[in-house]
Amino acid sequence: MPNEKHINKKHLAHLEVVRRQDRIIRISALVIIVLVIAIVGYGILTNTVLLPYRTVASVNGEKITAGDFQVQAKVQRVQAINRYMQYIQYAQMFGVQDPLTDANFGPILQKDQNRLSDTNVLGQEVIDLMVDDRLLRQETKKRGIEVTKEELDKAMQDSFGYYPNGTPTTAPTATEYITPTLNPTELAVVTITPTAGPTASSTPDPNATPTPTSAPTATAGPTAAAEPTATAITVEGYNGLLKERVDGLQKETGLDETGYRHLVETGLLRDKLLAELTKDMKTSQEQVWARHILVKTIEEAVAVQARLRNGDDFAKVAAETSLDTGTKDKGGDLGWFGKGAMVAPFEEAAFSLPIGQLSEPIQSDYGFHIIQVIGREERPLNDQQITQEKQIILTDFLKQLRDASDVQIFDLWKTIVPTEPNLPAGQ
Repeated sequence: MPNEKHINKKHLAHLEVVRRQDRIIRISALVIIVLVIAIVGYGILTNTVLLPYRTVASVNGEKITAGDFQVQAKVQRVQAINRYMQYIQYAQMFGVQDPLTDANFGPILQKDQNRLSDTNVLGQEVIDLMVDDRLLRQETKKRGIEVTKEELDKAMQDSFGYYPNGTPTTAPTATEYITPTLNPTELAVVTITPTAGPTASSTPDPNATPTPTSAPTATAGPTAAAEPTATAITVEGYNGLLKERVDGLQKETGLDETGYRHLVETGLLRDKLLAELTKDMKTSQEQVWARHILVKTIEEAVAVQARLRNGDDFAKVAAETSLDTGTKDKGGDLGWFGKGAMVAPFEEAAFSLPIGQLSEPIQSDYGFHIIQVIGREERPLNDQQITQEKQIILTDFLKQLRDASDVQIFDLWKTIVPTEPNLPAGQ
């Protein structure tokens, strides 16, 4: 009996150990299951419910959320789609058979197609835009630049053509009349009339805009005061149009009226900062008036140069040999242009040549050029050139701001770029 009692005690003790171990195992398994569920659940929440609140970028400590990024990306998609469809309609109006391969419409259409098909392209544009907007808002706040509610309301009303106080009549602006400025040296060279500027097949930089001819001295023409006329849209009509636009944007992009007003306000702040940055901007620049002959090889360029030095007429040689179809029948005339309008090798040569002297063969991506400068002078910028110069100043300023700021961009944006809305089927 004592042995049996001892055995029973050992058995019970063993059973108790087993029970404890089993309980520990069950509890451990339950804890693991709960942790796995929690981790999976957090992952699901992070990529669904919590996703809009995650950070895709930070600008001097100010966060840009995934939700805002996705809304802005959809807005950019809508703009690209609208622009694409508009240019398709323009091409059809001009009878273009294949707009995508057309020299005028193709590049714009293909660029928007690329934006809509490549999420990295669109996403990078949106991130850069949102960072610039944050920098712009921070800078305008620092400078005390503000947009009043009245200014914001007026801008929104103007965008729909609603003018509560009548539609302002556009006043004529001062007209610049051309006055002769060629000196005797220039007159000895010139055999052609200056054109409006570089042609499409010349050698301008693709981002530059041709420079229309204008004289450095200008006479102001008559001006007239703006007189308001009856508004074409009632307040009810304006409110209806605004609601229609906001409802459409909210349905397609998630942008509500507050977000829409925020975008308009950012544009007004940009305009005010631009005005501040460019208030002392110079509105004239050194320009040259030049002509050129473009050929394919260095041997052809040397032969052209020899003909010209032997007295052959520049216009005749240009018509016979130049590959620049836009200028060959106009004596090779490129008109007046400033710095930044031409590719670098051409520009460097043109701005360093004395008036009347033939250049050595100048190589560019287009071939070889023989250049002759006809005139050089300080000339006023036209409205389009002034606008371009102002945008360059703002772009450079924002780049400097960005370089001096604490800007962090996280790769999260690359995984959440929207792919909707998209072009209509068949486009």
